[in-house]
Amino acid sequence: MDEKGFLLGVTSRSKRVFSRQLWDQKKVRAALQDGNREWITTIGCICADGSSIDPVVVFEGKEGLHDRWLRDLEVGKHQLFCCTTTSGWSNNELALAWLEQVFDRATKEKAKRDYRLLLLDGHGSHVTPSFIDYCDSHRILLAILPPHSSHSLQPLDVVLYKPLAVAYSTELSNLLHRGQGLHEVQKSDFIQLFWAAYTSTFTADKILRSFAVTGVHPRDADVVLDRFKSSTTRYHSDSEISKEGDSDSWRHLSKLFDAAVSDTSKIEAKRLRHALHSLQVYNELLHYENNELRDEISTKNKRKKHNKILDLQQHEEYHSTAVVWSPRS
Repeated sequence: MDEKGFLLGVTSRSKRVFSRQLWDQKKVRAALQDGNREWITTIGCICADGSSIDPVVVFEGKEGLHDRWLRDLEVGKHQLFCCTTTSGWSNNELALAWLEQVFDRATKEKAKRDYRLLLLDGHGSHVTPSFIDYCDSHRILLAILPPHSSHSLQPLDVVLYKPLAVAYSTELSNLLHRGQGLHEVQKSDFIQLFWAAYTSTFTADKILRSFAVTGVHPRDADVVLDRFKSSTTRYHSDSEISKEGDSDSWRHLSKLFDAAVSDTSKIEAKRLRHALHSLQVYNELLHYENNELRDEISTKNKRKKHNKILDLQQHEEYHSTAVVWSPRS
């Protein structure tokens, strides 16, 4: 188990392609950003059999969960829990709630009467007396990682969380480009952005690899220790990867042009070919922009709906006062 934070409207580093003229004009050097720096924490947990436990999304909020934040959440599709804290960070009560309402509930049937091993860092909220007592009384063994070692020993940190951040940035960038700078990123956008990134990242293959490369399962201490040995191995990237730049529609137009024009070597024919290509590209851009503007209008219409605080009355009595909510619970 480990936590991962996101700045709601801020993307990570990315590569951009533009003309030399725009670079010289110093107009579009920076990537498109919304700038919303609201902090949202997620709690992830994976298992050595390649499965994962439903993540928890922690919003910053003093009044509880707003239904507006969850407007795009679909039962059956988005398998996650949601909750709020005043800071948007995890705390002692939330850690205990996660242990009881998420981890224990998701793993006790699989474990039967066997012990479960929970691997986590030494964060203060993970080693409280109430957290440890609950583990002791429910056959959960705690493995606390040494300080400053999660980058080498924590499966989530080593393999999964960096690609998750990249995938989230990609989803966010796509949303901003679809809105053409008109879309204001809000908490209500996070579920869709995060879930798309999460499902593309937390695959069984990557989860199994994360346990293997950290030596957790199968147990292999040398996997970690070998990283500290000097090595002269050099890695070379494939620089000959071909990239196809033309669209299918332009290829069809090009074939029609070649069939209709007898002498394509003439200057007039070349000018006509260039004009056709420019018009075709311009037409595709217009179609793309129109489709994204329609999506933006649809999103703005959704935001006009009345907002209310969700009723989080629990049907069971738990040890923690914090509540994590799921559409399936």
